[in-house]
Formats: sequence, C-alpha cells, structure tokens
Amino acid sequence: MKVFVSATPEAAATLCAKHLARAAQAAIKERGSFHVALSGGSTPKLMYSALKALPVDWEHVHIYFSDERSVGPDSEDSNYRAAKLGLLDHVSIPPAQVHRIEGERDPHEAAAAYAALLPERLDVVLLGMGDDGHTASLFPDTEGLHASGRVIANWVPKLNTWRISFTFAEINAARERWLLVTGASKAETLREVQNGMGGVEGHPVQGVQNALWYMDTAAAAQLKL
Repeated sequence: MKVFVSATPEAAATLCAKHLARAAQAAIKERGSFHVALSGGSTPKLMYSALKALPVDWEHVHIYFSDERSVGPDSEDSNYRAAKLGLLDHVSIPPAQVHRIEGERDPHEAAAAYAALLPERLDVVLLGMGDDGHTASLFPDTEGLHASGRVIANWVPKLNTWRISFTFAEINAARERWLLVTGASKAETLREVQNGMGGVEGHPVQGVQNALWYMDTAAAAQLKL
C-alpha cells in the first residue's frame, strides 16, 4: 500500500485535492484534457471543499462518477447532487463536460448508457471505502465483484436496492486509482485489507490494484507503515 497519512480528515482531503489539481494540470498539459471519476459517500465532500479553491483549468476537465444510487439527480442520496453542490456549482466547468449516471432509469439501461459514453481511458478514479470494505458500489458477496465490462447494475441485498457501478476492470484500467478513507471506524477493515484477509468477497476494495491511499491517522491507526 502506498499511503499518505494526515492528522485529520480535513487534512487528508486537502492533500488529496492538491494532488488532484496537480494531476489535472499535468494531464491537460500533456494530453489536452483531464478525465476523472468522482466517488460517493460523505468523505469526498471535504475534498470538494478544498478542490474548488485550487487552480484548475476546468474548461479542459471532464467529470464522471464511479457509481450512483438508483435515484434522480435531485435526490439527497445522489452522488451527482453531492458533487454538484459541493464542487461543480462553484467552478467554471462546462455543463456538457459533467457526465452523470442516470440513476432514475432502469439500472441495466443506465449502466449500458454510461459505459457507452465513457472515454477510452480515465486519468484518475477517485474512490472511497465503506466500513465493510466496499468501494464504488461493489459490496461484499454481490455478483458485481466478478462482473465483466465497464459499468454494471449491481443488486445489493443488504440494502435491498440496485446500484450502478464501475467494474473492477474499469477501475483498474484507469491511469491512476486513489482511495480517500478517513475515520476510526475504517481502521480494523484497513488492517484486514493490508493483511489480505477476507479477500475480494469479504473486502471488495482488495480488487483495486496499485492504488494511492489518502488517510487520516484514525483510519491508519492499525496499519504497518
């Protein structure tokens, strides 16, 4: 594991934001654009707050999402809505370059449509990790853990709902994979992940290859670094 540990969740999110801004500028200089997939959950909101204040040529940035809930864009549960309110409404990115997952559609149709609009290769996929070790919407013991293709509809029994999610194939095809994980509730799972316990079925985040991890000291407390 390549890990950046910061004292607080805010500091971890700020460091991640600074590195993301730097990666965006480097990609724009080299290839003319930057294609990044954002994640859901509460932790990215801190990163959004820091990122919106940093210098980025947003006119050359394309935003995607690694997963979405089966809700519309105005739902409080929408990952797109969280990014819109926390970041996208505050920067000069052209609306046509924000590519949301249509969670209000039939999940299989939404997944197929999203796979069709993705670029050939994403520059960075930004992910989080749940207390159970799930990432994107790839939850323990779900069929999506072994799915092929780029984007899937994944049934999550414990939540009794469909989620639309990148596959591991899509995540691992990106140029870089970053995980922002904070909080003491993640520490035990991270220790098990570091030791390979549970495998992908038990802690799906183990399916993410060669990731950069951004953590606070509480999340990293049980790791051997």
